[in-house]
Amino acid sequence: MSELGALIRQLQSRFVRSAEPHRVFDALLPELLRLGQSEYGFIAEVWRDTDGGPYLKIFTLSNIAWDADSRAMVERERISGMEFHNLQTLFGAALVTEEPVIANDAPNDPRSGGGLPPGHTALNTFLGVPLHYGSELVGMIGLANRQPGYDEALLTQLDPLFQSMAGIIASVQIDRQRRAAESALRVSEERWRRSFEMAGAGIAQTASDGRLLEVNARFCDIVGRPRQQLLSMRFQELTHPDDIAADEDLLRRLVAGALPHEGGASHEKRYLRPDGSILWVQIIASAAFDAQGRFLHAVTVVLDIDQRRHAQVALQEREALFTKLADRVPGVLLQFNVDTQGIARVPYASRGLRELFELEPDGAVRNDARLMIERVAKGQRKRVWETLERAGQELTAWSIEFEVDLPVRGRRWVEAHGSPERLPDGSTTWHGYISDITERKCADAALVSAQAAARANEAKTEFLSRMSHELRTPLNAVLGFTQLLLGDPQAPLQDGQRARLGHIERAGQHLLAMIGDVLDLSRIETGSLLLTLQAISVRALVDESFALVLPTARAGGVTLLQRASGNLQVQADPTRLRQVLVNLLSNAVKYNRPGGQVVVETEAVDEHTVRLAVTDTGTGLTPSQQMHLFEPFNRLGAERSSIEGTGLGLAITLRLVELMNGRISVHSQPGSGSTFGIELPRAQSPSAPTEVTAVNLVPAAADSTSHSVLYAEDNRLNIELVQQLLLLRSGCELRVAHNGREAIASARSHPPDLLLIDMHLGDMTGLDVLAALRNDAALAHVPRIALSADALPQNVRAARESGFDEYLTKPVDVAELLRCLDRHLAVKRPGR
Repeated sequence: MSELGALIRQLQSRFVRSAEPHRVFDALLPELLRLGQSEYGFIAEVWRDTDGGPYLKIFTLSNIAWDADSRAMVERERISGMEFHNLQTLFGAALVTEEPVIANDAPNDPRSGGGLPPGHTALNTFLGVPLHYGSELVGMIGLANRQPGYDEALLTQLDPLFQSMAGIIASVQIDRQRRAAESALRVSEERWRRSFEMAGAGIAQTASDGRLLEVNARFCDIVGRPRQQLLSMRFQELTHPDDIAADEDLLRRLVAGALPHEGGASHEKRYLRPDGSILWVQIIASAAFDAQGRFLHAVTVVLDIDQRRHAQVALQEREALFTKLADRVPGVLLQFNVDTQGIARVPYASRGLRELFELEPDGAVRNDARLMIERVAKGQRKRVWETLERAGQELTAWSIEFEVDLPVRGRRWVEAHGSPERLPDGSTTWHGYISDITERKCADAALVSAQAAARANEAKTEFLSRMSHELRTPLNAVLGFTQLLLGDPQAPLQDGQRARLGHIERAGQHLLAMIGDVLDLSRIETGSLLLTLQAISVRALVDESFALVLPTARAGGVTLLQRASGNLQVQADPTRLRQVLVNLLSNAVKYNRPGGQVVVETEAVDEHTVRLAVTDTGTGLTPSQQMHLFEPFNRLGAERSSIEGTGLGLAITLRLVELMNGRISVHSQPGSGSTFGIELPRAQSPSAPTEVTAVNLVPAAADSTSHSVLYAEDNRLNIELVQQLLLLRSGCELRVAHNGREAIASARSHPPDLLLIDMHLGDMTGLDVLAALRNDAALAHVPRIALSADALPQNVRAARESGFDEYLTKPVDVAELLRCLDRHLAVKRPGR
């Protein structure tokens, strides 16, 4: 026993010193064979396969190799440990039963299995001893060929050694398991650390008081601070002040275990970076607890959502802007969807749908577009739907105008535009815009009417122009020759002849006045009458107007009186105001009684207005006559009397007064006369009075200089009139050109001292003649006088702008024409 005890101590000492089980058991096996009087044997460890079945892994084995191959196998697997998995053997029986196996007739023992390989050392007796550490099978000892065999006494003798060996094997297993666990822990920690540091999201571990216990590199990047600095901070120092309370509440619930361990809690917050910028993040927080359920730390996963958040804000802003724009656009923006079954919906419509169709954009129309279609005027629904379907089939733009009938606003015109899109589900959506065009339609209709009226006015103006020209041309001869006869001192007339010529002249002047009135009324109606408003002395203008109607007043035995309150001035066109006064005075004289009076009173209504009142002592007007007083061509029954008139004077008077920013009124009683009042804007300073040159048909004094006048005219009577007129100017040679080409040729071959040109020649206009002569140096300083029956202001203006020095209208005023000739021929010209 003392020898066995020494062997046990030696075994334990070697294990403590070496801790290598192969070396310990290599040294032990020979001693064990000696004590057990055995030829060969092994010491092995029990391992378990994946199914939990036992197999042996040899620590040490007697060298019983019987050939080169077996020796090589033993040497090769000596260190790594030879494994035995076959349990149909004697040692397998010990493993399975976990009980010692004694086989003293091994070759014939039924537990020996299929025998030994050829050449193997004979196995006569066998002892297999399972080694237990506690209840755990940890190893096995196998001994062979003891003579005469093995027994229980040997087992009892060696049991202390076997127990010691079991402890050593158990220690080896425990150490291996410890080292495996440490290695696995190191691998796990390394894997965790690698995952922790390389994670795409920020990760932080936080204590219950908010201290940061651990952070990864991504978290440092997100908050913009180094790891060492963060580990000395609390999360509150990184958090936006407005988000701290929510974070602290979350941490309290995590510490208290009030949140589920799986999944954690998530919300969005803001971090403050060192540069002052703010970063939006999403955090997912969960709590870690130990085995006893005590809080260890909070784990927070941090995702940078700053760009997403800004994109969301930008998207929200764009959506708000679009909504604002869509709601304020005059009309409705909408999406109109028709599915494969033909069911129509309105997924989106702006606020304008309320006004345009009197439907709520978020109401039933979203799922039933028939509510919208029913607003279309009944006779137009088929056309609208057919054009919509055709555009959807062809995927072409849709544009249409139609009418809608609304419950409140009644019938309105709308215009629709849409662009179709085929969706994956086969339905078609139109993205469109509908606007109210009722006002435009009305404006278009008004424009068409205005254009028609303009064309009618143009036609009327053209007709009046032609009529004026055709009437003025013969009147030119009538009045011109009459004035020559009446004013020619070399051929005095008898009283009867002079009276008859006076009748002719008055009739011609009346016809001329009627033509002028018609043209004035036409120009007023078309807005082409030009006025020049200036300060005018009312007293002077009344005196001039009296002078014009005085002969008629004397002939009718009517007295003209003026009662003026100071020297008042008005802002008006002097020519047109004189025309107004003459019209009113002429009517007051014509419709007066013999011995009657016409009184013109002038007074200041206030600091801004002057009133002129023309009062007569005539027959007066009935209320019915006053209602139609200012209608064109309505003479109120006077056409059945001997009093001459056109019925245009008062109509023109009314419009002229209104054009001069004034107003006219009438007060009359049948049998008591009438008063016509005119109110005009008051002016502060009068214009200088216009000097009037007296008519003089006396031949001018003889001039030592002779003058040539080239007259371009295609009318024989007009030519004869000018020839007779120039007989009153000695020294004037008249050359006549009967058309434009003849006038151009004559002017170039023999430049005249004055050009007198009719505006309507047979082959061209007077403007064409002037244009042809404009660049002729020899004619550069020759006066150019237009003489025409065309009295329209725009034509007169065009002639003056083209280079005519003066423009005289037919019928010609003989005295005015002579003054014009005298004025231009008296000027000394270069080279003359």
